[in-house]
Amino acid sequence: FSSVVLIGIVLCASESGRSLAAGNGAENAASITTPQDEEMRAGAYKARLKARAITDEGFFLGRKGEFPAARKKFDQAIEIDPKFSPAYHFRAGACMQMGDWTGAIADLDTLITLDPNDAEIFNERGYARRQLGDLQGAQHDFDRCIALGPDLALAYANRAEVEHVLGDDRDAAADIARVQSLAPPRPPSPEAGATPSARKKRTPGTRASNNVKGTMGWNPPK
Repeated sequence: FSSVVLIGIVLCASESGRSLAAGNGAENAASITTPQDEEMRAGAYKARLKARAITDEGFFLGRKGEFPAARKKFDQAIEIDPKFSPAYHFRAGACMQMGDWTGAIADLDTLITLDPNDAEIFNERGYARRQLGDLQGAQHDFDRCIALGPDLALAYANRAEVEHVLGDDRDAAADIARVQSLAPPRPPSPEAGATPSARKKRTPGTRASNNVKGTMGWNPPK
């Protein structure tokens, strides 16, 4: 969610130079592109470019915290290109920011239809279901996320919370242990080897923040 992931359109070139008389007639016939096919492909390409531009506008509105306006932009992008998945993803994020968990789940459902093997989408939908009190549905989504992406620590943490609420503390503890095993080691503090006088001379505010939540400037779906 830190950047707009764009899905390009591949315009396949047909083997128009081959003759049906050269053999493999059925294969060659299938490769022939009509003017209508080319027109449809060109139209789809233009629609994708327009949807991408409008999604970018929504992205920057989201960075300013203008989530209702951002969602309207994503609505427009989806109307132009119903298969442009980044628009659904950003709209789901905007819905979450506004507390519209049902709307977010609807968009995440569409994303799963477009790409059923995207682990993080299941994690996000599980989080949204958790907000609506659907613990079983949330747990199912976290299970699916972990099956697809076994190294996604956040999914284990989310599942552990649901397991705890359901009273399954043993599984919750196992998931927390998995989260800890996946956590990257902390780099040594730059002050660790510095003298006391050097530490005092450090300019305030130069330490990197540990609370960065993505380049968008608004919280992505969890």
